Amino acid sequence: VEMDAVACKGEIVNYAISEHVENAGVHSGDATLLLPAQKLYVETIKRVKRISQKIARALKISGPFNIQFMCKQNDVKVIECNLRASRTFPFISKTFNTNFIELATRIMVGAPYKRADIHLVDLDFVGVKAPMFSFSRLRGADPVLGGG
Repeated sequence: VEMDAVACKGEIVNYAISEHVENAGVHSGDATLLLPAQKLYVETIKRVKRISQKIARALKISGPFNIQFMCKQNDVKVIECNLRASRTFPFISKTFNTNFIELATRIMVGAPYKRADIHLVDLDFVGVKAPMFSFSRLRGADPVLGGG
């Protein structure tokens, strides 16, 4: 599970919780993501939001951040927190029709900003981010991925 968010002085302004299709262990940049998440318990989503807000406050974040979680049933563990925009920011921006990077930039430079009105249950579709590998451009590369 992945939380991408923008905060101002430790308070989350806008966020997206997406679900990895693959199990933990696939790098988030190479993972297939679903937005909104399709198979998470409501309680898991609440815990992810609560933990993310605690981290944002503790670090006094003003700008973009990304947190990776490992979730099973309603057990939620933090894998890592990155104080930067992740490779998922363009995907969530397009899915929600909201420019998360512009929002983060406005907050970081102290410019006025407006919170986007995002409601996950109101989306009429599910966004899917799938990795694209350029094997055809790499002479001799084996396009079959696998673990030794």
